[in-house]
Amino acid sequence: MKEKLRNMYEESLIDTTALLNAVAKNWITIADVIEIVGEDNALSVVMSAKLSEISNACNAVIVNGVDIKFGEETVHFNLSIEDQSNINNLFRVVELGGTEFPYQADGGVCRIYTAAEISAIYIAAQTLITTQTTYHNELKQYVQTLTDVEEVSAVQYGMTLPEPYLTEMNEKLSVAQQQMQAIVGRMQQAAATNQA
Repeated sequence: MKEKLRNMYEESLIDTTALLNAVAKNWITIADVIEIVGEDNALSVVMSAKLSEISNACNAVIVNGVDIKFGEETVHFNLSIEDQSNINNLFRVVELGGTEFPYQADGGVCRIYTAAEISAIYIAAQTLITTQTTYHNELKQYVQTLTDVEEVSAVQYGMTLPEPYLTEMNEKLSVAQQQMQAIVGRMQQAAATNQA
């Protein structure tokens, strides 16, 4: 397969994107791609592949979703784009004064969730999304500073970020957490006012 792809690349029938797709399909390795495109082009090709890999990993973690414990029951919520939209709509119902609403968790049956449960679902979903996207963006910035193919190849989604990227991520996540706490506080005040 490598020789066939090499010939196609040399004849300009395919480009580096096609080679990277072949890596994703496990037809060839990154080392094969470097050999095909040459050392001079290796860094840009490997970096492109790595950025795509970490983006896909981030998305997979988000879509996998969150588990939330309600009493003794643990409920899983998928966070595909559609599910994120549904959870945002549920939360909007609570923001507008709703006290409960039906929803179906991932693989579960539709049941009625209270406003407090809907808020917990929303906060858990947004926390996961914000944490993962912030981490991804900082990791991406780090990768883009690397100038060695081996260093880029060694980067893995989930690794501890080096400085200053770790500090920057933690500062951003702190702001997000403060805002989530402020939202919860306002909602609790509104609920107390409505009960009085």
